[in-house]
Amino acid sequence: MFSHSKLNGPELRAMIRKGDIQLGGNSRLKIYGTLACRSGKRLNQENRVFFASGNEAVNAGYRRCSNCMHKKYLAWKQSNRKVMQQSLFETPENMLPFGGEVFFFPAFFNLEESDQFYQHLLTEVKWKQEPIKIFGKEIMQPRLTAWYGEAAKPYSYSGITMQTNEWTPMLLNIKQQIEAVAKVNFTGALLNQYRSGQDSMGWHRDNEKELGINPVIGSVSFGASRKFQLRYYKDKTIVRNIGLTHGSFLLMQGETQHHWEHRVPKTTQGPGTRINITFRVIR
Repeated sequence: MFSHSKLNGPELRAMIRKGDIQLGGNSRLKIYGTLACRSGKRLNQENRVFFASGNEAVNAGYRRCSNCMHKKYLAWKQSNRKVMQQSLFETPENMLPFGGEVFFFPAFFNLEESDQFYQHLLTEVKWKQEPIKIFGKEIMQPRLTAWYGEAAKPYSYSGITMQTNEWTPMLLNIKQQIEAVAKVNFTGALLNQYRSGQDSMGWHRDNEKELGINPVIGSVSFGASRKFQLRYYKDKTIVRNIGLTHGSFLLMQGETQHHWEHRVPKTTQGPGTRINITFRVIR
């Protein structure tokens, strides 16, 4: 994969003539298509990437463009829908070897829903960048945040208390869909916007008292894919990695928050903006 921002005009044209570049892509939405695609030509240079083949694009987590590769896109869409339907009725494998339960549904929401949710959340959520206390020192969080839910249930962590914004219809839609799998009634949701690969979340456990003894956390992701890591608390050499994709749903339950911590590390790959929502039950 090649980034447009790292190639000058003559270099790019030479690679296209030699066949080293055959397809273009959108790194923010993880979409690839032909070099002649009208949608691709409207892209900002920092979001434009190039591939030598379709296999390279697919292996990098990109899906086909619905404009210039319409038939192949429809075939992918049908396959994606089948995966989503199966995920609703089949319990996936537990991602943890012991000490908790983490289940991952990579295509829980279909592409149209995911795109709509992403655009709505990006523009309509009341995003803030707030300070937190780490080892007694106050710093600004390396991401934007917001808290939505039931009016009487604020949320506190790392020395800050987040006041509640009322549920929006779209957040209620997402909540109701994942509640069918989680089998709980989520009362609040912490939203995080990772504006670039330099925005991150450090190692932590969601073990605040108001979450109860064995918290159930429903995590959904829209936009750019990011690595999510789980690390065994008593032996930090035991790590599990999961790629949280556009429209995915990750369910953490049981004793997970007792024995495993998790994070979203920084990356230099320039994946673009990702929005994550972690639904919780506040006692």
